[in-house]
Amino acid sequence: MEKVFAKSMSRKSVTSMDGVELGTAVNIIINTKTGELKDLVVKPNHATDTKFKMKGNIMYIPFASVRSAKDYIIIDTELAESLSEE
Repeated sequence: MEKVFAKSMSRKSVTSMDGVELGTAVNIIINTKTGELKDLVVKPNHATDTKFKMKGNIMYIPFASVRSAKDYIIIDTELAESLSEE
């Protein structure tokens, strides 16, 4: 994946690889000690039914499952769900 500024990812639509819109990106969680991107923080659509970690009305998707971040943020949902179970 080419370089993308985190600020440019905010407010982008988050979509699965099969075209299902999951919600809107609102933030990214970073491990400040290692610099690893941990989670993409998403405000889900009201109809979104996933196995991702939820806290209140916010969804946390493992950043390792992000496949593209251009016009939309594309998520590999199978990978994301398996990483969320760990």
